[in-house]
Amino acid sequence: MGLFHTEFGTVDWIIVAVYLAGSIGIGVWANRYVGGLSDYLVAGRTLRIRLALATMTGTELGLVTVMYVAQLGYTKQFASLYLAVIEVFGLAVIGVTGLVVYRLRQEAVLTVPEYYQRRYTQRVRVVGAVMMVLAGVLNMGVFLKAGSLFLVGVTGLQDPLALKLIMSGLLLMVLFYTVLGGMVSVVITDLIQFLVLGVGSLIVSYYVLSELGGIGGLWELSASTYVNPLLIDNPVTEAKADGVGPWMLTAQWLTLSIAVMLWPATVSRTLAVKTPTVARRLYLFSTIPFLARRTLPALWGIGAFAFFALHTDLGSEFQQSIDSKQLSTLSAMPLYLAKIIPSGLLGLVTAAMLAAFMSTHDSYLLCWSGVVAQDIVAPLCGGLSDRHRVLVTRISIVVIGAFLLFWGLWYEVGQELWDYLAITGTVYLSGALPVIVGGLYWRRASSAGALVALVCGVMGVCGLTQVIDAINSVFFPDPEGFQVFPALMMLLTMVTPTLVFIPVSLLFPDRRRQDQSPDTEPVS
Repeated sequence: MGLFHTEFGTVDWIIVAVYLAGSIGIGVWANRYVGGLSDYLVAGRTLRIRLALATMTGTELGLVTVMYVAQLGYTKQFASLYLAVIEVFGLAVIGVTGLVVYRLRQEAVLTVPEYYQRRYTQRVRVVGAVMMVLAGVLNMGVFLKAGSLFLVGVTGLQDPLALKLIMSGLLLMVLFYTVLGGMVSVVITDLIQFLVLGVGSLIVSYYVLSELGGIGGLWELSASTYVNPLLIDNPVTEAKADGVGPWMLTAQWLTLSIAVMLWPATVSRTLAVKTPTVARRLYLFSTIPFLARRTLPALWGIGAFAFFALHTDLGSEFQQSIDSKQLSTLSAMPLYLAKIIPSGLLGLVTAAMLAAFMSTHDSYLLCWSGVVAQDIVAPLCGGLSDRHRVLVTRISIVVIGAFLLFWGLWYEVGQELWDYLAITGTVYLSGALPVIVGGLYWRRASSAGALVALVCGVMGVCGLTQVIDAINSVFFPDPEGFQVFPALMMLLTMVTPTLVFIPVSLLFPDRRRQDQSPDTEPVS
């Protein structure tokens, strides 16, 4: 049994093809229910809690999430589960308190930048929209390649051309049904994808645990290299290890807590539900599926680690492929699944992972494209009819999709996938945090403060791995001394816009809002 051996056969290809054809058919069918902009962007604000929960979970449990969480499971074993604890705690707090999401749904806006104009000015709206699209498109720039790496690993396709063809094909299918049906098709496909993904995840988890003797077996096999998330040192071997560390733990706690509250693709579900109360409950009920999205893929990654540790010949071959940069640790989980799951079921699992890929891509494409049409083009053009806004949204979906294909082919996805996603997301989140929270809860928040905070959010690009490496090589060349690392850059990027927002708002107030109480609805 070689490294690239797989149980993926003809039956599996048929299962995948049937699933993909069904997704395309849903897009064609959903097009008949798109009557205007509200239908296209937020499904007419008709989502009830169960459907909203399914589409929110389907969106956030993307294949890229599965891949990087499994990668963390492979590299950090049980320590990787700290992400689940952090995220679920953030969701629970928001669900109980309704922090931000309740008031934001009360505003009855279609997008976050639309709230910027309602609370501040049109200029804030446009600048905020540009920052949001920049961060969002860059953030999902690696989705295609990460998802395609799963398919290459699980199917055994090693032809370099195969990766490019898979990336192109997957993107075209998502573009097709998203362009046609908007949020209606996205919600319906997300529901189906949620069900398929749930079944597939259970199948994978069963085989992983059965193969290696349950949780106890996984723990025993990974204990010799276990990494404590709270420490830089390996508590078992007392040797230096690639741990998380307190700085990284703090930075990721801040980023994840803010992200689950403010990330546009998630907020779009908040804006699509029937009432503010449903918006709050959505977060509370999401704790269980979000716990699963961080836990199950991590267990699969731990399983891959244990498998390659037991099969030393395969483990050695895999490590050699990593050292030669032929593969990265992202490929550990799909290569592992291809060897333990039988044909037929492997096709169902692959369809489930494709469901995860498509449910994230369609939501993100619609979100960023809607912002382009609604919050950049329309304000700058002096307003557009609903029909023209839908048209601009559809064109934007195609344009963004083309960029994603180019970026996915060009950008090399290596060991830093989690850092890349966190940092690009921070470009938006760091500026949006004071602007949204300050606007909702602080009457003295001003347009000048909002603009400065949004621009400061661009500092997040300084956290890209290549930039950090350049800074360290020039200013901190001693590897044993002080080093700039992603967590530190993220913390600085998160804090700086807020520190600037407060004094600028006080120094340059919006006179027309000075007399408003905190709970007064701003004038549209």
